[in-house]
Amino acid sequence: MPGPRAHQDEGAEPCDPDLTRMLRELPDPVVVIDATGDITWGNRTAERLFGRTLHDTLGVSGLDFVHPEDLHFVVLSLDSIQRKEVGAPIEIRLRTPFGWRLVELVGSPIPWFGNGCVLLSLRDLTERRRFELAYDQDARFRAVVQNAAVLTMLVAPDGTVMSCSGALTRMLGHDPELVEGKPLTYLVDSRDRPELLTALEQAARGAESATPVTVTVHLTHFGKPLSVPFELAIVNLVDDPTVGGFIVSGHDVADRKRLEEELSFQAFHDSLTGLGNRALFLNRLDHALERSARTGEQIAALFLDMDGLKDANDRLGHSAGDTLLQSMAGVLVGSIRKSDTAARLGGDEFAVIVEDFAHPGEVFALAERILDECRRPMVIGTEAVSATVSIGFSFSKPGISVDELMSNADRAMYTAKDRGKDRYEQFEEWMQSASEPV
Repeated sequence: MPGPRAHQDEGAEPCDPDLTRMLRELPDPVVVIDATGDITWGNRTAERLFGRTLHDTLGVSGLDFVHPEDLHFVVLSLDSIQRKEVGAPIEIRLRTPFGWRLVELVGSPIPWFGNGCVLLSLRDLTERRRFELAYDQDARFRAVVQNAAVLTMLVAPDGTVMSCSGALTRMLGHDPELVEGKPLTYLVDSRDRPELLTALEQAARGAESATPVTVTVHLTHFGKPLSVPFELAIVNLVDDPTVGGFIVSGHDVADRKRLEEELSFQAFHDSLTGLGNRALFLNRLDHALERSARTGEQIAALFLDMDGLKDANDRLGHSAGDTLLQSMAGVLVGSIRKSDTAARLGGDEFAVIVEDFAHPGEVFALAERILDECRRPMVIGTEAVSATVSIGFSFSKPGISVDELMSNADRAMYTAKDRGKDRYEQFEEWMQSASEPV
């Protein structure tokens, strides 16, 4: 390997051969870069570190070996070196045939070698840092991780669990020694495994981003036939020589999921009857009409109005009215199929969506069942109360909207009221121009 060349300016002295030999045999890698960052010289240890001869390296930019996340830091450091005798040591990651290595780099300007040239001395810290992390050099930090309430795991690039914190046992009952060496999917409910794999793939693609990839999956509980929802945050440290994998942290979100489900239920359900509310009903009806447009199958919308609720409220009080409303909800739930939807729209108004019927007669039969059940008297206090219902319904047709379908069913219900209540009517076109009762 040729030694460092002397600057060609007049008066520059050639390098001492013994000094050149000593530089070549130093146990730490040493390289020289010019003002543009290209490598112009390196010793034998540098050749071993980079896995290539000096001849193959000359003219190659030294910045090409720097990890993308560390590149800006290195450029700033090299710029500041030109104004110092010796630069401050920095830790960076370099690409080698053996993967990313953590090195300490110290630079010194050597203008005698060439304008803007810098001598770089490197020391490989990878094994030492791994030793520090593995043994008692970092015992306090390891104790914190092991006893934290958050589950922490080191996962290899191929998805294998390399190590996990004590929270795995405390929270999910698994023995870490039996989990380590298995794929992370081993801990995940089979239904959620595709989502986890997608998250790991996304994290693998985001090696240059410090933003964690989050995913909510159900983790199995050892010895119990249940799984627990966990939000996992995946940080890609595959390129960090001291880690070489994904840091996966997770916390139990069962309480949060329950709260979200409760809030969602409250947002779309009537608190008194437990039926869906107007918002849920209109959303379901909109989707039902979309399916009907695709399949060509009809749906029916029923609009129901209780006949005697106001009288019961006036005579017996609002608690009696609430009892009748709850009774009406029970009638609907007991009369419809699982594929149908019943809702309380507000006040004494209810509605039903009927799908997947083979013949319109099934809708007529449903209306009859509801009428029959509502005619059964209820004992409230000391009085027998019968709260009948008036029903109007309309069938869908191509291009009909949610508002139009419900308006048609509403007109049919008013016709049932006009014709004596406690009956049903199907929408007909002449009802559209008929006046509605006040």
